[in-house]
This record gives sequence, C-alpha cells and structure tokens, in this order.
Amino acid sequence: MQLYIGSAYDLEERCKAHRTKPRWPHIARRTEEWFERRGIAHREELKAVAVEGARYNAMGAPGYRMPNTDAVRRRKELAPLQQKLIEESGEIGEAARQAAAGRGAPWGAAVKAGEIAAIEFLEDTGLFAGAIKERRTRLGTAYRTRDTALS
Repeated sequence: MQLYIGSAYDLEERCKAHRTKPRWPHIARRTEEWFERRGIAHREELKAVAVEGARYNAMGAPGYRMPNTDAVRRRKELAPLQQKLIEESGEIGEAARQAAAGRGAPWGAAVKAGEIAAIEFLEDTGLFAGAIKERRTRLGTAYRTRDTALS
C-alpha cells in the first residue's frame, strides 16, 4: 500500500490536481478528517507523514526544506493576518449569534446566523476562497445570499 497525506481547503479541487500525477492510478481509497483550523490540520498532516512514512509526501519527510518561492514567501507573510482575520470572524460570528438569540431566534437559527456572519466576513477579505466554500458546503448555504440567509 502506498500512502499520500495532504491537506486542502477544497478537497475536490486538490484531487483534480493530483489526477495528473503518476501515483493516481495506484490510489485505492480516500479517507478524510476535518479540522476546525488550518494550523491544526497542518500540524496533524506533518505528524501523520512522519508516523506513517508516507511515500509520496516530500513535505514533512526527513530532510525536507520548504522551497524559497514567491508563493511560499507570500503565504508566510499573510499567515499572521489570516490568523487575525479568522479570530475576528469568530468574534463577529458570536456577536451575530447573540444578536439573533436576543431577537428571539431559536438556538439553531441563532448559531446558523453566527456561522453565516463569520463566513461572510471571511468572504469579504478575499483570502479564504477554499475555506469559505467548505464552510458554506458544511453549513448548507452555498447559494444563499445575506438577505435570504438571515430572514
């Protein structure tokens, strides 16, 4: 058995990209484990690569060095900002949940209103397209607008 471990905001898009790789015909199954935050997922990915000895993973393998590319440098530069925005989205979501509950919304509707507010905040940043798509899919609001989602 050959193992590849990866993380992605948009799993289907990531799999499409991997279909061009020589290892693709050897893939027999796929399992998924979701984490609330990207940093947690990344740490778990690196631990799994080390423990499982994933043959097709370079990142996390002994001796791996992160490439020094513009994309990698940009991700490193944006990481603190992205973390701050994720934290702010949680605060905005909690405020929206409390506001909805204060207007008498049932608990589930108030929670959903908070989740939608957090998603829309992140969406407005333009930095989290894959994560937003995944959150909307999990929430079941992929095609709702602000007006219809909260009414």
